[in-house]
Amino acid sequence: MNLSSDTNVWLDYYIIDGLHLPFRLNHIFYMSSEAISDEVLSPTELGGKLYDLGLVPIEITEEEFFFAFRINGDYSRLSSYDAIALAIAILRGFDLLSGDKALRVAANSEGIKVRGTLWIYDELVTNGRISIEERFNLLKLLEENNGNCKGIRLPAHEIKKRLEDIQV
Repeated sequence: MNLSSDTNVWLDYYIIDGLHLPFRLNHIFYMSSEAISDEVLSPTELGGKLYDLGLVPIEITEEEFFFAFRINGDYSRLSSYDAIALAIAILRGFDLLSGDKALRVAANSEGIKVRGTLWIYDELVTNGRISIEERFNLLKLLEENNGNCKGIRLPAHEIKKRLEDIQV
């Protein structure tokens, strides 16, 4: 599966020291080169780590640039980079990887499937890419770092439900 990505899912996995985990999947993750160099600035080493792990940079086409401009006009709450990620997903037929609420709403309005942090976890489990111990530890770290002031913003009940499913 090809996914056009936003930065926040990567930040979630960075916060819990699990940036390598999504790359265990047989999916290809893309992000515009501009977003990687301009938006993934904090922490400064994140962009380089993502490259090293396998994130594929995309040079956007002229068509994607102008389409992103239109998207930005239609969905004023999106950043320019969010609009570019959505334009890439639409024009290249990719799914979108994002946890950003405004971007998810826009993508759904445009008929694009949106995936997020917990979807990656579910894919890792479904595809047997993490052990039971890793599953538990990953969810506990997501739970501990969840909340507006902690950096990760996920539905707590979804994390809890997945924790309850684990037999450690």
